[in-house]
Amino acid sequence: MQYGELLHNLFISLQSLYKGKLKHNEASFQQLIAISILDDDGVEMSKFSQKLGIDNSTATRLIDGIEKKGWVIRKRFSLDNRIIKVFLTDIGRDIYNVTESQIEKIGIIVGNETNGDFYESILESMSNLNWTIEKLKLK
Repeated sequence: MQYGELLHNLFISLQSLYKGKLKHNEASFQQLIAISILDDDGVEMSKFSQKLGIDNSTATRLIDGIEKKGWVIRKRFSLDNRIIKVFLTDIGRDIYNVTESQIEKIGIIVGNETNGDFYESILESMSNLNWTIEKLKLK
């Protein structure tokens, strides 16, 4: 199997696994992924769209939807009024915690199915792969 084909298959498999395991009665899969990348310091809208790999207008619509539900709030950055940051509300933080717990369970399930002899090697390889992909996103 070629590298590109393997990356593609991994992407499809992970997406399918996450869609099947990440659940919340009031949230879509995309909304849960959006919640999962927000942190306590807030995230600038431009960074949010970059992180998800979506257009700014798509990110705005996504944030509009979860803001209407009361899960996030937007605030203008005090030092530069052009910058808008997104923050979790208390309800959003609860959804974040449930989502993170579900993500951790997925990791445990996959880890338990991984050949123990190669577990540490796989973790290191996945970390290196993630670092490489993040670096490529900046180019």
